[in-house]
Amino acid sequence: MAITLASPITELNGIGPARAKTLEKLGITHVRDFLFTFPRKYEDFSNHISIKDAEIGKTATFFGEVVSVKSSNGFYGKRRLYRIYVDIDDGTGIVHCTWFNLRFLEQKLRIGTKLYVAGTAETSKIQSGKYMGNKDVAMRSPAFELPSSSDDQIHTASIVPIYSETSGVSSRFIRYQVKQCMSALAGMQEYMPKDIIKRNNLVSIQDAIRISHFPASNEELEQAKHRLQFDELFFLQLASLVRKNHMQHATSYTCDGSDADMEDAVQVIPFELTNAQKRVIQEIRKDMANIHPMNRLLQGDVGSGKSAVALIAATIALKSDKKVLYLAPTEILARQQYASFKKMLSYPVKLLIGETKKREREEIAGMLMSNDPCCIIGTHALLQQSITAKNVGLAIIDEQHRFGVAQRKKLLSVEEGIVPHLLSMTATPIPRTLSLTVYGDLDVSVLDELPKGRKKITTRIVFGKEKDDAIIHMLEELHAGRQAYIIAPLVEDSEKKALKSATAAYKEIQKVFPGIAVGLLHGQMASAEKESVMNNFTAGAIQVLVSTAVVEVGVNVPNATIMMIEGAERFGLSQLHQFRGRIGRGEHASTCYVVPTTEQMIASQRLQTFAQVSDGFEIAEADLQLRGPGEVYGKEQSGFGNLKVASLLDYKTISLARDEAKSVLQEDPSLDAHTVFRKKVEQKNALIHFE
Repeated sequence: MAITLASPITELNGIGPARAKTLEKLGITHVRDFLFTFPRKYEDFSNHISIKDAEIGKTATFFGEVVSVKSSNGFYGKRRLYRIYVDIDDGTGIVHCTWFNLRFLEQKLRIGTKLYVAGTAETSKIQSGKYMGNKDVAMRSPAFELPSSSDDQIHTASIVPIYSETSGVSSRFIRYQVKQCMSALAGMQEYMPKDIIKRNNLVSIQDAIRISHFPASNEELEQAKHRLQFDELFFLQLASLVRKNHMQHATSYTCDGSDADMEDAVQVIPFELTNAQKRVIQEIRKDMANIHPMNRLLQGDVGSGKSAVALIAATIALKSDKKVLYLAPTEILARQQYASFKKMLSYPVKLLIGETKKREREEIAGMLMSNDPCCIIGTHALLQQSITAKNVGLAIIDEQHRFGVAQRKKLLSVEEGIVPHLLSMTATPIPRTLSLTVYGDLDVSVLDELPKGRKKITTRIVFGKEKDDAIIHMLEELHAGRQAYIIAPLVEDSEKKALKSATAAYKEIQKVFPGIAVGLLHGQMASAEKESVMNNFTAGAIQVLVSTAVVEVGVNVPNATIMMIEGAERFGLSQLHQFRGRIGRGEHASTCYVVPTTEQMIASQRLQTFAQVSDGFEIAEADLQLRGPGEVYGKEQSGFGNLKVASLLDYKTISLARDEAKSVLQEDPSLDAHTVFRKKVEQKNALIHFE
């Protein structure tokens, strides 16, 4: 029976029920899944030469006859190690191959067997009690392959694909299965319009898939990768543009704040607004006065005053007799914003978190279903299925990259037929490539100016004696009436990781600083206990706060001037920048000390960049380069977890794909003539379903 794209993988040779279950965990259930499991890299074994022409340290493929097979069984430390030594002669020299723990090879590779081997050529040494000849070379664990009847090598003598491997699923196995699946490509239809293919010099999708697995040359491989990268970015752009179009046609309440309302709102802000804040507030006012929902992303570096802008946006909605829902990523941030908004707003403000008592939940549910304006600030508890509301004028999402598309959809669907104005905020600046793709549906406002009086934070990497000096500096600051943070990557000590935990750091600081009030904060503490610690630190009753990453965002204690980050290499650049943003918020000079786990890590690119760069946008670009967008911004974001080939750093291809996606939607807004495109958009976008 012919293999098709829809054939289950159990129809392929070598896949029984047990292997099928293993592959199912990797998302491979049908032939199509194998074809779209792309290599993570390639080994160039196309250099097929005679053994006498081998260059030490270079990769090559040799073909010859097995002339000797030997094995040994012993221990390497406590591990049992089985070695098999195979000599292969091609008439010009001998390659001495060694494999480890592959017992089946001794039966498979008999003397006289013809064999390809591919790997890195090494200088031969004494083996089996005899010296090697001058033309001999050695290889450790080379790829091997018996000659096929079609003379079509897939493991050697070519550019060989290397796949992501897991237990029981090797690259060799995947290559074999993908080769079986190639015949199914004949049934794949080209879905990209001919004019787009021609304008962007794209190969066909069938050729792109075939070549990506088994390229004949590096030039051919680049053409295939370009097509696959273009397709991924095109569909990401298309989903983003459709989402934007959907929001532009949805209905929202008009929230038209008067100049007098604005003056009243600004009066309660305890500092002078920056020009950047004033500009962004005008952009938000204009959006919220519209019958169609605002969909704005407010990005600004740590300490740039996003909360003040959010407060004024909330005031605009409340003055228009509408409700405000504020979604925060952590309980600590939710509590802090609740305290701030309650103090500054003259409207009812309530906190909804996981530990909110039943009676208060019922009271909040009643408030949400009334017609009266109020502000509800909460964590994921705001996203519960039971939460419904009337008259919601504004939804605010703080640190929006912590929430996925489906969660944003829930917050925007609390009232049937109405989509609230949406203000998303992030202190992790978005590089321009991400602004064009994952956030392409949002209007972006940037707070590119820090409030007056902010002083630059000094950042230093310390280890050994320098760390002792840093602790003395911390003590001096504490005696001067200031406060300090100590950040640790773990809650408790781990036997497997040589990292200092928050608990250990807490005990250590208590001994080093007798008479100093030290507090401990981590995510495993009870809600009331966390609230008590934060209140005491904010009030100055706790002088040193030892914490895990729970203080990453939002915590505002202007009197804190010193931060020490233990095990700093465990955190991403953007996260380190968020930590650093907890200090430097007052009138005094501040210092951030970065403590790596080992002295060797001082030279790491991540820590050196952090010590030298203070601009949030530069930090974000560097973090994107080092770790990729999925790690920096969260894989739940639409598109982050789906990119197999493309890069969100590829600005040129992103721009091409965006232009083509715009053209398609201008001609066919509902994608009626592009059924494959329509299906892809619905798969990528939890917010959109075409009628």
